[in-house]
Amino acid sequence: MAKVYVTGGNGFIGSRIVRELADRGYQVSALVGADVDDGNLEGIDVDVRPLDLTDERSIEQALEGGELLVHSAACYSFWERDPEYIYRVNVQGTRNVLRAAARHGYRKVVYTSSASTLTPAIVGEPGTEEVLFDARRFEGHYKTSKLIAEMAVLRELARGLPAVIVHPTTVIGAGDRRPTPTGRIIVHFINGRMKAYADTVLSIVDVVDVAEGHVLALERGQIGHQYILGGENCSMSQVTQLLSELTGIPAPRVAIPSGVLLGLGRINEFIANQISHRAPLIDVESTLHARVNRAFSSAKAEKELGYRPSQARVALAKATQWFVQNGYCKARYRRRIEAHGALTATLTR
Repeated sequence: MAKVYVTGGNGFIGSRIVRELADRGYQVSALVGADVDDGNLEGIDVDVRPLDLTDERSIEQALEGGELLVHSAACYSFWERDPEYIYRVNVQGTRNVLRAAARHGYRKVVYTSSASTLTPAIVGEPGTEEVLFDARRFEGHYKTSKLIAEMAVLRELARGLPAVIVHPTTVIGAGDRRPTPTGRIIVHFINGRMKAYADTVLSIVDVVDVAEGHVLALERGQIGHQYILGGENCSMSQVTQLLSELTGIPAPRVAIPSGVLLGLGRINEFIANQISHRAPLIDVESTLHARVNRAFSSAKAEKELGYRPSQARVALAKATQWFVQNGYCKARYRRRIEAHGALTATLTR
């Protein structure tokens, strides 16, 4: 089988891609950053190589010897003490990876973009790969960095790099060790801290399905094409209700208006930037996401790749169970969830 290199191979999505590739018999090298430990790679017999996306020489050395590449490494953060770090990793790092892949003669590259580069759209219909984003309402360092990086991929495509772009939506699941901004929604809920919610729509997808979608894109994706890797579209009200049914913890009943949420984000970020120097409870970019998020369609990936995502209830159950079992849930809430029983029942059906 071909040699496949995966950047961010110890990360939340990257490690799942590594597992999926290894299960299919590929020779896999996980290119790992020092900012995350290798816990997500336990039990997988793969080659592990160091990778620093801010160091061009490190990238050049790490990519030597591969044939196929999945570039999933990124700074998935809506707040950093130094916002420029997001751009150094997501933009310059991606440019360096793509150029190194071209020099090394990679036969195919799958780039992990984000559904955020497709929002906000000029039309209000469910998002597809064909939408045009509305630059007048495009805000946030993470979203902007991913959009610029995607433009770099398109430029390299025009120069002959055989690349495919995938757009994961709201990804949840096992191995979200930091956790990601998405995972923190579940962590807040299972610790009884979610007293209100943002009135938004999310396309909930299990990380295992997203990993499989990457491999399918590597095997079947058409060069130059883009594929949305989403799941079931749910309002935040539906998400919290599903979490309540799974855990026995009451769902919040109050929807926070977008303007109020944005104000809270600005206050929290001011405190984080000027006083605490720690990640804010509510950041501005999360509130901006909430204002423009919408339903997505994975019809193209389903038709062309054979992509089949799980239901939101199952994805939420798997993610919740992992957080409960790995120390992200206070003891009294863990006991409450276990006594409720619905979480276990859902996953054993």
